[in-house]
Amino acid sequence: MKTTWIVQSNIPKSNSASLLRAACEQLEQPFYPVTVQPGQKNLPEISEVNPPLVFHGVTTLILRASEDAQVHKGVFYDPQNFTHDAYTKGFGHAYLNYDAQVMDWSSLLKIAADTSAAFFIKPPDDLKAFTGCVVCYEDIQRMHRQLLDTPHRLPERVVVGQRCEVDAEWRLFVVNGEVVTGSMYRPTAEAFLPQELLDFAAQCVASWTPADVFVLDVGRIDRQWRIIECNCFNWSRFYLSDVKRIVDRVSRYQEDHW
Repeated sequence: MKTTWIVQSNIPKSNSASLLRAACEQLEQPFYPVTVQPGQKNLPEISEVNPPLVFHGVTTLILRASEDAQVHKGVFYDPQNFTHDAYTKGFGHAYLNYDAQVMDWSSLLKIAADTSAAFFIKPPDDLKAFTGCVVCYEDIQRMHRQLLDTPHRLPERVVVGQRCEVDAEWRLFVVNGEVVTGSMYRPTAEAFLPQELLDFAAQCVASWTPADVFVLDVGRIDRQWRIIECNCFNWSRFYLSDVKRIVDRVSRYQEDHW
């Protein structure tokens, strides 16, 4: 059986669904669009779809699919592996924030109130309650108040690291231990992948991976490569990566392992 791609089609300002549809059409892979509302408690109706499956959308769809015993293998996500603590143990010093502290918000606010310095902060998991950023005390206060208005999105802890200048960042797609495609996404979008980057990523992936299919974000800092973070494949943006190659490799993986 060919892999069916179940793809959320109502994501604002995203071209992921159209890219996946085009790639599925070229490869003759079944494509099944669904609509999902924020916070939806159940999966959309997919009773006519046969496995193997791959889901792609925002966190609501992916979390509902990961909780379903019938289709959970269509999601490559273990919440214990997509965390700051797991990256520190798995990648060691290759992980940019391996020496960052993890603390609760009250501790962070207390420390920040006593200094004019800026901090780099990010969530300790991959659920993207907020985007990693450099902030001072007033920024932290504002972010915390905003997150309190949506308590289901408020992480109990926050990763607090040193501020550093990242020259550029790349997103790499890893399938079964191999980087299959990727692209630069900051400061500009560029499809070219330096060989040094690919060699660094291969070495890191050989030491540890959070899932058989995942996204690896890598940065260049002072001419050195460092892992920024990993991301769940099922809700990650493609930028200028080769989506057709992604669909082909992930589909074949599912057909061999479902």
